[in-house]
Amino acid sequence: MKAYVVFSSSEPVLVLARHTIRREAVLKELRRIGCQKFIAREVPVDPLRTLYGRQFDVIEESIQKGCDFRVLDYNGRRIFRSLPFSEFGPAFRHESPPITADPRQEPTRHVFRSSPAAGSPALFG
Repeated sequence: MKAYVVFSSSEPVLVLARHTIRREAVLKELRRIGCQKFIAREVPVDPLRTLYGRQFDVIEESIQKGCDFRVLDYNGRRIFRSLPFSEFGPAFRHESPPITADPRQEPTRHVFRSSPAAGSPALFG
């Protein structure tokens, strides 16, 4: 089992994964929680076991039963307070390809009109 601090566009998250973060199953789960582009740093698992107690045990059990990935902590402030940078491993950077529109799909067209009540433009689509 591996543990990572994942830095994305929002707060850092602390995750546990069955395998390395480089595996497609783990990357898929990270995309699912909104981490399309991120930098991850591996952290040692044993201190997390002590630090998070029963919460860690429950997630570890879930991973042992077949889950590839679970979030241990969403609170960036607590993560930074609890884990010294000296324990962070090397950085792994990942960027998912940008989501592009289907070229066969008609583009959305918006019509702008003035709102009679407010006198300001309103969006109707």
